[in-house]
Amino acid sequence: MPSPAGASGNTIGALPTGVATGLIRTVTGGSADRAFEADVPETATSAADTSSHSHDALRSWDVVRSTFRPGEALTFDERYRYAQLPLIDADHPLALDASPDGVYRGGRYAEARLAVVVPVPIERLFVDPIFLSYEADLASAPFAPKLARGIELRRAHRLHATLSSIDADSGFLDGLRTSVGAFTPFRVRLAGPVIGGFNRGRCYLPAIADAFAPIQRAVGGRPAPLVGVGLHHFRDELDAAETAALAAFLERWRDVTLFEWTVTELAITSTNDDLVLSGRTLARIPLHAAD
Repeated sequence: MPSPAGASGNTIGALPTGVATGLIRTVTGGSADRAFEADVPETATSAADTSSHSHDALRSWDVVRSTFRPGEALTFDERYRYAQLPLIDADHPLALDASPDGVYRGGRYAEARLAVVVPVPIERLFVDPIFLSYEADLASAPFAPKLARGIELRRAHRLHATLSSIDADSGFLDGLRTSVGAFTPFRVRLAGPVIGGFNRGRCYLPAIADAFAPIQRAVGGRPAPLVGVGLHHFRDELDAAETAALAAFLERWRDVTLFEWTVTELAITSTNDDLVLSGRTLARIPLHAAD
């Protein structure tokens, strides 16, 4: 049974990768849309938990949350067809060989993209009772046969929430170790699933923490109101009946806290695809414990 958002007792595990739907791209593989902030806090420390602003943070996802009208069917958008679907099934009739600008080819891009990410502790996620209840409900749903479960298994050990894309230059890791390492451990919670109008075919779990925006500013990124973990991907579009079942599933788990954990380190990753199948961890940066 789903539990209310913010309910106590769910202290283990987490879920999917990702980003903001249509508004922010810093979570999905980085982009040129990223701006640099000059207002980096003088003291970049935070041990805040997610309780004080989590409701407002979750409501910000409503801006991009898809709602499905009766009779409507879930169809893939163009970005999903060139950035995600070719990695799931290169021979799929809806898969696009390349993006309009030629940057993506076969779901990959030539120049690696670097990011500061929050790793998800999958060894705790996949034993968490609330997450397991969520997974059981998902597995029994009428649309479940159209999920790309194989890709989830391939990338499970790489699950993370991306905080900011970054630029690599001489000494950049030393700088990040200084700026990120100044933060204290903090709590993150994952809320119920969202499908938006961007990468339509991918399901995100909103990740919420008060520390996200200060960290994004500290590493030279633009604070992104939407940070998520993207785990679920569809390999086929849905018909109207399957979409109605999906809409009911999304609503059923909408305000549920699926997982909470304390982040004690961040990671710097490099990837040549948005599903991070080619991902490498360049560094792990421990967060200093509070004095």
